Amino acid sequence: MFDKLNDDCWLTILKYVNLKDQVSLAHISKSLRSVVRYQWEHLRVAYLDQALLERFEQQPSEMEEFLQLASSSLQNLTIKQTDIALLQKWRAYEFPKLVTLDCDLGFESEEETDEKVLLLTQLFPNLRQLTLLGNTTGRHIWAWDQLQELNLLCCESLDTSTFDQIFSAIPLRKLTLLYYGYNTNMGDDVLPISKCSTLEELVMDDHHLLGDFMPNLLQLPRLRRLAFYTRDYYEYLLETVSKLRPLRVKALLFHDAFWSSSCVSQVMMSMTNLRRLVLHDDDIETKELHKICATLPQLEELHLTKMRALPTATQLWDMVGASQSLKILNLSGNRLNRQFLDLSSECLDRVLKKRSLSSPLTLHLHNTLLKCDQTEILKKLKHPNLEVSFKPIDLNVWSSRFVEIEFNIPTD
Repeated sequence: MFDKLNDDCWLTILKYVNLKDQVSLAHISKSLRSVVRYQWEHLRVAYLDQALLERFEQQPSEMEEFLQLASSSLQNLTIKQTDIALLQKWRAYEFPKLVTLDCDLGFESEEETDEKVLLLTQLFPNLRQLTLLGNTTGRHIWAWDQLQELNLLCCESLDTSTFDQIFSAIPLRKLTLLYYGYNTNMGDDVLPISKCSTLEELVMDDHHLLGDFMPNLLQLPRLRRLAFYTRDYYEYLLETVSKLRPLRVKALLFHDAFWSSSCVSQVMMSMTNLRRLVLHDDDIETKELHKICATLPQLEELHLTKMRALPTATQLWDMVGASQSLKILNLSGNRLNRQFLDLSSECLDRVLKKRSLSSPLTLHLHNTLLKCDQTEILKKLKHPNLEVSFKPIDLNVWSSRFVEIEFNIPTD
C-alpha cells in the first residue's frame, strides 16, 4: 500500500509528519527509506521533542543517520530537554547554515546547564536567533557574536554580572527577558540592557523597567517596539513615556491591561502622533474612549477586539464621527447581535456623510457571531463611505496582561 504513492506524494505527506514518525517510516520499506533520507538531506526546520531524543539515546545509529543527512541543510532547530552526553555526540557534525535555535535546557544545576550552553556555542557558532529556557546563568552567551535576537524565558539563575559582556559584545536587535511576573527582581543590574545601542525591540516584565531604565531606553536611536508583561507599573511606565517621548509613540496595544484607567487615558491623549490603538480582551469606559477618539488628530486604526464590554452601536458610531482621521474600526471577536446592525444602519449617514469617497472607513467584523449571513450584513451596512470586511487582522496578540508600545524611528 505504501509503495503505491509516488515520491512526490510522500514528500508532501512528510511535511506534516513529526520526525519520530519519519524515523519509523524509514524502516517500512526501501523506497520509503529513500524518500525519508531525501527529505532529511533538504531539511531546513527540525523539532526534536523529548520522545525523539529518548529514541535517539536508545538507537544512536538512527540519530547518526539523521545528523549525517540533515546537519548541512538545517537552518532552524528546536531541542527539548536532553542530556549533555547525547549532545556531545553531535560534535562529529557541522551545522553551517543553522541560524535559529530554540532550546529547553531543563532545570539541572547551574554548572551543568552552563556546560550545555558552552557546548551549544561550539556546535552552532553561526546563530542569529536564540531562545533559551532553563537554569542558565548567562555565561557563554556572548560567544555568539553574530546574535541578533535573544529570548531568555524563566531563566531564574541569570547572573547579572554577565550583562555588561553580553549587551556590549553582541549586536542585538531584539531581546526578550521574561519571568511573567514572578518574584525575580534584578533591580539596577538590568541597566546594561537599556544601553544596548543596537536594540530595536524589547520584551520584559514591567518591574524591571523602573528607575533609570526607561529614560535610558527611550534614548536608544533604533528602538521601535517595547512590550511589557504588567501587574503593577503600567500606569507609571506609560506616564514616563508620555513625559519623555510622547510624539514618538505611533501605536499602543493593551491585552487585559487597560482596566478602565482614566490615568492611562489622559496619558494617551498627550501622544498626539498615535495612529493605532488596540484593546484586546480588555475594558474601557465609553466616555474615555470617546475623548481619546476626539482628541487624537492622527488616529487611523481603532481595534476593539474580544472586549469584555463594548459600547453600544450608537456610542461607537459617535466615536467614529468624533475622529475624522479614523480609517479602520475593528470589532472582531465581539458578540454582536441584530440590534447592533439595526442601530448602526440608522447612524451611518449621519456619521459618514462628511467623509470623502477617497477615505472611506473600513469596518472589520471577523468572528462576531452575528446570526445572519454576510449578504444581509452588507445590505444593512451599505454606505458609499463604508467598507465591510470579514477577514481577520493579525495584531500579534500574545500572552495576556501586557502592553505593547510601537515607536516612530527618528529620521535624523
